[in-house]
Amino acid sequence: MSAAKISKIPSAEKNTQEEHQQFAQEILAKTQKDMGKVGLVISILAVILSAVLFFGLNQNVKGLSEEVSKLGQLSTELKVLSSQVGSLESKVAALENLPQKTKNLIIANTLQDMAQKTKYLSSQVQTEEQATKLLQAQELLKQVQVEIGSN
Repeated sequence: MSAAKISKIPSAEKNTQEEHQQFAQEILAKTQKDMGKVGLVISILAVILSAVLFFGLNQNVKGLSEEVSKLGQLSTELKVLSSQVGSLESKVAALENLPQKTKNLIIANTLQDMAQKTKYLSSQVQTEEQATKLLQAQELLKQVQVEIGSN
């Protein structure tokens, strides 16, 4: 068995002022030692919590950086699409010299290509509203393609 530490409590007969002070000082010394340990544990826990929060926020920032780079790529794709639309417009202008049926066939194929690219872009945009608008544009392109194909 382990030996228990027993503090002597002053008896009622020996109630001198000096004994009371000594007893109070012993209790105070033990309490201060214990509070030092508690302070140490709390500071270690604070350091651990700070480290966990730092690494968690660091991961969030990395994720945001990846999303921003993806948005940059999407912006590049939109610029490419814009330049392709410009080149298609110049090609359509060159079609004015072709017979009407050939011209209609080329325009219908171009509209089909634009509709497919619009459908692809609708799956790449960030919001549902943008996707809906692109799908509406795709439907309009298909309608124009059907009208041109029937002429």
